[in-house]
Amino acid sequence: MFYGRKQELNELNNRYYNDRFELGIVYGTRRIGKTSILKEFIKDKKAIYYQGKESNELDNRTSFSYKVNELLKTPYSYIYPTYSDIFDALIKHSNNERFIIVIDEIAFLAKSDIGFLSELQYLIDHKMKDTKIKLILSGSSISFMKDIIKNKRGPLFQRPTFQMNIKKMLYSDALLFLDGVNVEDKIKYLSVFGEHPFYLEMIDKSKSFDENIYNLLFNKFGNLIDAPDKVLPSSSKDQSMYNTILKAIANRKRTNKEISDFVEKKPNYIASYLPKLVENEIIEKRESFNRNQKMNYYEISDNLISFWYRFIFDNKEEILQDMGKIIYDENSDNMLLFISSKFENVAISYLTEKNIKGLLPHNYGVIRNYKVNNSSLGRSIELDGLSTGIGNDKNRLLMIECKYRNKLFTLNALEHLKESLSIFPYDYYDIYLFSKSGFDNDVIALNDDSIHLISLEDMV
Repeated sequence: MFYGRKQELNELNNRYYNDRFELGIVYGTRRIGKTSILKEFIKDKKAIYYQGKESNELDNRTSFSYKVNELLKTPYSYIYPTYSDIFDALIKHSNNERFIIVIDEIAFLAKSDIGFLSELQYLIDHKMKDTKIKLILSGSSISFMKDIIKNKRGPLFQRPTFQMNIKKMLYSDALLFLDGVNVEDKIKYLSVFGEHPFYLEMIDKSKSFDENIYNLLFNKFGNLIDAPDKVLPSSSKDQSMYNTILKAIANRKRTNKEISDFVEKKPNYIASYLPKLVENEIIEKRESFNRNQKMNYYEISDNLISFWYRFIFDNKEEILQDMGKIIYDENSDNMLLFISSKFENVAISYLTEKNIKGLLPHNYGVIRNYKVNNSSLGRSIELDGLSTGIGNDKNRLLMIECKYRNKLFTLNALEHLKESLSIFPYDYYDIYLFSKSGFDNDVIALNDDSIHLISLEDMV
């Protein structure tokens, strides 16, 4: 069943219902939902969809020809001599009406035929630009797709009329996959899987959280035992080093130096790998501070991939030998700690959606984690979420604190938090407190509009 993605579909439909030619570039990590969105978009429209194959030029051209023959009701076995001939047939078929051409995994066609993008450029400039055709090029190779947009020497530079980077779902849309699941398990699933539709649709709601995690990841037949192969870019000759770096980050070695020490390589060597991981949105580069000195650290973008490198990577061989139950039981406590640490991501997603929809009392920018390793208070500060106000609210600060534990959120914890906020020179604050087990009476009794108490029930 198709859930959510209203923003993406609205934008695509806005592009469709004009009388201009459109060239859209749609990209995002593997299995994030690009194909589902595009198929949902075209299902009631005059369109053709072709997904490129990791094969040679003839094989791709043959398969594309068959798709066109099926649409045009021409002899199925006919193979068009060139891609230009294919597009000429489709342009003629459009009959100057709105018509969508979707080419998914465009990188496979471009890599199998080095002249394909140049051929496409000619077709756009000389045959499509005065039509109502909507040509959409989609792909999971993020670096390749960004090159189409940004490379000034590339044949399609400045041709796209819109671009769409498909990210994880909105928080509320992700919850639709978990309808009927109990409150705490919903939060636990989101802590492990994030707002990723590919993972969420695998959940068997007739089984418990523990059964699903075991069956998907610790069972030798589990569908996510090879999760990175399903969602990360195709492996390269340096895959073993990328694996080691991701393992380091999953084990909370987050700065260049910490990663270098973990993998026993020099920082300059590791620094050469990190930008590729950032560019392909596998990891995120974040900022922390040591007093006024800015420093970078890294986090894995996908909660499940972080979980996999933390608990499955070193144990995969044993799991495939049917020893997954032992691995699962031995790591149960650490998995709870993992869920506790990722609870802050769930809280950020929850507030981010409310923020972009204007459902918070004030308007804020992007909400991110924030770290100060050596603050003016004489201690380190690590905030689960922080954002500054925008527009008329630019003198405000939003702060998130999360407690995923079997204890009430106490007034002492809040006072400690307020002390941390004293290092920020802002006039007004909005403090959002998230607690698995609720809040003690002293916190509940506070008459302070700037303090917002959020329970698990509120979140779902």
